[in-house]
Amino acid sequence: LVDHRHFQVEDTSLCFNALGGLPGVYVKWFLKKLGPSGLHQMLAGFDDKSAYAQCIFAYTEGKGQPVHIFKGRCPGHIVYPRGPPDFGWDPCFQPEGFLETFAEMKKETKNKISHRAKALELVKKFFEERT
Repeated sequence: LVDHRHFQVEDTSLCFNALGGLPGVYVKWFLKKLGPSGLHQMLAGFDDKSAYAQCIFAYTEGKGQPVHIFKGRCPGHIVYPRGPPDFGWDPCFQPEGFLETFAEMKKETKNKISHRAKALELVKKFFEERT
């Protein structure tokens, strides 16, 4: 929520390419039932372990105004969980080009490359261009 007229919402998903994008926006419930190791196990019968983390922000200035969508994606792979189990599915997601899972990374590194960081960069650019 930005103010009484302007609204901003955010949602995050984890999408497995072998499963056509599942669990996607339902990852919270998959994670609650299966845990990070269960997410990894979902791909046991597939050669393709590729996935992407996605964050979407939506912003509008009010009723009848256009909705602006900002998508950030971080490609990677689903791996056997490694690192502290402090934050959702971070232990089983290894971003492309890195040897560490999100859980194993320093926060500074994760916050620079994550799906949320990419989406927020688009939000920032949008507001900078309006001023």
